[in-house]
Amino acid sequence: MLTRMTISVVIPTRNRAVSLHRLLGALSQQDRKPEEVIVVDASDTPSDEMALGPAYPVLRIACLRAAPSVCGQRNAGIRRAIGSHVLLCDDDVEPPPDYIGKLIAHLEREPTTGAVTGMVADAGSASQPVFELRAPSFRYLLFASVFQLGVFGDVEATRGSWFTSIPLAALKKWYRRRGNTWSLAGWPLVTQVRTPVVRTAAYGLGAALIRRDWLLASPYDERLSAHGIGDNYGVALKFPGDRSIAVLTDLSVRHHNASENRLDAATTYYQRLLALDYFMRADHRFSAVNRVFLVWSLLGRAGMFAISRRRDLFSASVHAIALIGTGRNPLCSGLQISPSGVSHARTPR
Repeated sequence: MLTRMTISVVIPTRNRAVSLHRLLGALSQQDRKPEEVIVVDASDTPSDEMALGPAYPVLRIACLRAAPSVCGQRNAGIRRAIGSHVLLCDDDVEPPPDYIGKLIAHLEREPTTGAVTGMVADAGSASQPVFELRAPSFRYLLFASVFQLGVFGDVEATRGSWFTSIPLAALKKWYRRRGNTWSLAGWPLVTQVRTPVVRTAAYGLGAALIRRDWLLASPYDERLSAHGIGDNYGVALKFPGDRSIAVLTDLSVRHHNASENRLDAATTYYQRLLALDYFMRADHRFSAVNRVFLVWSLLGRAGMFAISRRRDLFSASVHAIALIGTGRNPLCSGLQISPSGVSHARTPR
């Protein structure tokens, strides 16, 4: 007999009162209510339980104050949580009323699964997921394979002409063997789509229901910047198994993309590159060969940005290549690899 799941919702937030209230309103409308909601607030004027509680009486809300750090805020909420599972919620998402219930139903059907999420959809249209797994074009697939970039899309559904049939068949075979894991450069691959559930090694966790013991064993890395760019990748790397995240393709959560506290595209991209290099160096499954492929992939992207005249992204790529290629990534300061091949971060004295 299965023990009844208890759900703690953890919401890191900062100066997004409108987004936070929209999310709390959506949680109060859930068919299956969570046992508790923990708001970890780094706002200039933090939320107060005495104010939020009466506004959402069906929810048990606790408020924690924290310094601005998405990773630190999530960790604080997870440590405080009492639930067997934690629903990680970015403050600008809006789940439909059946969201928690459907996530729980999946875990009850497959009790060995420890992390499950729906698709992320633009706020304007819940039927058009941002990360919709459409078939990539042959042209992009070829470019991505040459430079070992990430691919999010149903590769098996990619079509080509008679002229491209042989190389396309080879590409499909290669991605089939890699599965939903990583490219040789470390970029996430989600190319094998089997509806209604896609199992993958890496995916966004901003609306994911995850076993709390998994999150305690794989906390968010507070070495990252306050915005936590790339944080979910590092957490997912330490989950048990190679494809431990289940993505329900028939369930979507709306993402409003709140503008407050959001970095510009080039800065976000730059921080993501440094985070990717850092997590690869900290994981024994990636070697120096993979890091060479990472630099190679960034050269490919730099060329793409140069052709499209995206000077900001080109500059970010070149700067990241210089730091990663010479081993001067500031996130990696003090990172040591043990003789067993398992890495750990050491704080310099």
